[in-house]
Amino acid sequence: MFLARRLGLPEETPQPVALAVLFYVGHLFCAGWVASSEIFAVSTIAMVGYLLYRRMFTASFHILYIPLALYGLDSTISAFVAGRHIHSFGEGALWGKILLFPAALILFRNIPRSRDAAIRMLLVFGVFSSAFGFVQYFALTSHHDLEHRITGPTAHVMTLSGLLLPIALVFLVLWIYDMRNILLVIGVVTTHFALLLTFTRSVWLGWIVGVAVLLALKWPKALAWVAPVAILVISFAPLPFFSRVISSFDVRQSSNLDRIRMAQAGVEIIKDYPLFGVGPANVKEFYPLYRKHDAPRFRIPHLHNNFIQLWAERGVLALVAYVFLQFLFLRQCARAWGGPATKFAEIGVAVTVGLASAGLFEFNFGDTEVFWMLLDVFAIVIAFIERPQPSNEALPEPVLETGP
Repeated sequence: MFLARRLGLPEETPQPVALAVLFYVGHLFCAGWVASSEIFAVSTIAMVGYLLYRRMFTASFHILYIPLALYGLDSTISAFVAGRHIHSFGEGALWGKILLFPAALILFRNIPRSRDAAIRMLLVFGVFSSAFGFVQYFALTSHHDLEHRITGPTAHVMTLSGLLLPIALVFLVLWIYDMRNILLVIGVVTTHFALLLTFTRSVWLGWIVGVAVLLALKWPKALAWVAPVAILVISFAPLPFFSRVISSFDVRQSSNLDRIRMAQAGVEIIKDYPLFGVGPANVKEFYPLYRKHDAPRFRIPHLHNNFIQLWAERGVLALVAYVFLQFLFLRQCARAWGGPATKFAEIGVAVTVGLASAGLFEFNFGDTEVFWMLLDVFAIVIAFIERPQPSNEALPEPVLETGP
């Protein structure tokens, strides 16, 4: 079959199976266009469900289903017990977003070659998005300030940077294991340069922490060079980048003070609504009641911190689910460390730590595109590091030998 062959699957692969893989890689390529990504994701979930119904796929369990289910359940309860129910339907849709993870993992487990197609498309999206950003920065605008930052194929610079961070780390780890691969070199250069051009300090921090953790685990002695190299790089960086880094330490700077005031208001909201929060999408309405008088903004979309936002918005169980999800996944990576799939364990650690660190200054867990990217990386990494399971990939008919 043409479709199966183009996807790197055996030619005997049934058409519905090939379509499931096609829908999933389509979701990955369209990660920057949320509507298109959602259409492909829903199609993937529906097709995997159909294949399970037809018993062409085998259902399977993973421990990460538990924190994801807890997050969905708590979010739904929070939406209904809140005084304002403006986001009840949205929390129903959250279950569809969560289902992407088991659908992807079941797909990878039943069709192991699909994981190769998925990671290739993930990398292709990273290079494409970076190139898109280059065109915006160098050709489509003469304004290179914080009000005119690149967005790539996404709607907002924070979404682009949140998507590029994990892909840049994936490229970096793969390149470490195959430094002569020119395609990986191109990917590392383009994604990292694009990440710089977003001028997003939170993802810069996430990248630094992710790489630092890798160094600490792989080459502890290399940490002695981190501070001198960082000082050298910052000192000789172009003025826009230098100024952006230095501004991180100025608490009087508007965006920095804004985040401090958001955190303070979030703590006060948590004190009043510790169990189920104020309800999804309600923080922006409650914030004016809790903000300090000198907070730069009267209304905000969220509290720019995963931990504070989840607790204030959805309650303590949502925060527990978020932390539990990260912990269980990192435990899976730790168990695979030093084994045949070490590089994927390293990818998992770097991406998890990087996004969590960036999430200290941005609610990236609540960004649909970034949330799905996290689940995609989790599913791909788990598919590579766990023990092989029986596959449903179509195999060629055995050749029967006949005697003379």
